[in-house]
Order: sequence, then C-alpha cells, then structure tokens
Amino acid sequence: MTGIPDDERAALARLAPLLGARASVAPGRPQAPTPLELVEQVAGDSEDEARGRAFARALGDMILAVLDNFPDNIFWDLDYLACCLWQAGSAPAIRDLARRVVSLCQGFGNKSTLRFRYAHDFLYGYDWARWVTRKPEERAGVGPFDPAFLDHLDRRQAALLELVARNDRKYAPLSDREFRNPFTFTREPREETQLHHLLAQVDLIPLKAWRLDGERRWDLPFTDLRAQLAERLGLSRGEGR
Repeated sequence: MTGIPDDERAALARLAPLLGARASVAPGRPQAPTPLELVEQVAGDSEDEARGRAFARALGDMILAVLDNFPDNIFWDLDYLACCLWQAGSAPAIRDLARRVVSLCQGFGNKSTLRFRYAHDFLYGYDWARWVTRKPEERAGVGPFDPAFLDHLDRRQAALLELVARNDRKYAPLSDREFRNPFTFTREPREETQLHHLLAQVDLIPLKAWRLDGERRWDLPFTDLRAQLAERLGLSRGEGR
C-alpha cells in the first residue's frame, strides 16, 4: 500500500479533463502527464500516508489555481514543480509551498489588477533567470520554486500594483477584457504556442520544467533571446503593455 490515498488519487484523476490538450513544450512529448501520472512518478512508492495525502492535495490545489487564474494557460509541464513540492519534505512544508504558489497565481492572474494571461514565465523559469542574472553571486544557487525567489515575486507583485496605481506608462490600468503584456511581442495563444515550441527546440527555455530534475540555466539573456526569436518569427508588436 502506497502513501497516496485512493480518495486523493480519484480527486487528481478528475482534474485531467479540465486541462484540455495538456500541451507540452518538451520536444518529442505530445502531452504533459496527467496530475495522477505526476503523483505516481514522483511519490508513487512512498509509504508515508500523511505526506502522500498532503502532496496529492497540494498538487491539486496548485493545478486548480492555475486553471482558475490563468484559464488560457497552454503548457502544462508541471513535472519539476511537482518534484519540488514533494521534496519540500513534511506535510506542513508541502502545504506551505502550495499555499504560496496559489497566492501568486491569484496575485498575477486574470482576476487580479495585474491580469497576466499565462503562468508560463513562472513555470518555465523566465522570471527566475532574469532575477538571478541581476545578482548571480547571491542567487545562482536559488531554485525557481525556492522560498527566496517566491519572496521576490511577492515583492514584485506589490511593486507592479504600485505602478498600476500611478498609471505607469508600461503598467497602466487595464479594462476587464484586456490581458497585460509588457513584452514587445504578441502573446495570443497561437503565437505563444508557436514561439515556445521553437524556444524549446533551440534550447532557449531556462527551466526544463518537463524534467523531474528541472535542468535549468540562468546565464543567458533568455528574455532578450525570446524577444529576438519572436521578432524573427514576425510576432513583434512594438512596446508592450
């Protein structure tokens, strides 16, 4: 008997249809794993039922938070995030990490003042790599889902809200139907899909979120390289909003 109770497995199985096509950016992988498959891969052999229940429930909470706050999210490579959640350790630590991720989804997603459309920049390490490059001697050892980086995202959320409140030129208030796009390239679903599949093919995604070991790099200007590739694809839109 494993540590993942049957009722939690059933709850995770019910999430799979909500994820639609479960697109993956991983070259050669047609779909991301279902939530239940992730649990089996990461913790299927555990005999710690309390930890297993906390893990399954916390993973489900995070997935629901992405669904609820980023309903247009395209890519669902959550392998490394699930691995980090399990490796948080005790049941309370697992619940705390999930709580923080849920809070960030709520703070940046479509029901917030910020209204970003996708969780991709968080899940695939673009936000993290940009943060590390500013002080690599202090931050190179900090992971994309470690507390120190999540602290930064909390501060970043507060700073962006202040900019919106001041009607900043780049971070201005939006109408209820607009999504925020501070980048120089369009991020409509078709273009987002095209761009990020190509980024994965040319190995310009900082965090390989589809790998359980989360292979990652920060020592390239990934944000600039993504914008340059978007320009070559004809996806430029001028100054972002």
